Amino acid sequence: SGSEKGQGPSGGAVPFKRDYTAAREMVIRAGRYARRARDLGFVLDFSDASIELAEELGVRLWAMLPRGLSDDKAEELRGSLISDLGAYFGETLIRNRGGRWGWAIMDGRRVFALRTSSGFTAFPASKARKILRSEEFGTLVTMYEFLSR
Repeated sequence: SGSEKGQGPSGGAVPFKRDYTAAREMVIRAGRYARRARDLGFVLDFSDASIELAEELGVRLWAMLPRGLSDDKAEELRGSLISDLGAYFGETLIRNRGGRWGWAIMDGRRVFALRTSSGFTAFPASKARKILRSEEFGTLVTMYEFLSR
């Protein structure tokens, strides 16, 4: 069935179902984020070391988002940046440390997640959203280092 159990960040069991179609979408989004960086003169090469630059770039791009757009258009741009940064984070982790994309339950909702090869479930887009919106301290680098263990 592709369903499996793993640990969440707090150590509790988190149901997870692998999704190959959504994984292909994450590869596309991660590539789009890397191209966006290249267009701005930065190199995101999917290396472990690139996570810090990916996050810095995300924060800069967030600050540069146009003001005064309609709520729908602004939310679309913010959502795209969050998803692309989360995808880049996840694809980098998968390429370098192993893992897979799929669906898990977070706060009672079915959300896209990453399952590491060591069995942890992570939510890169959620972490990217919290960092870009300054809702949480911590960094993608810290999360990456934790999940790389």
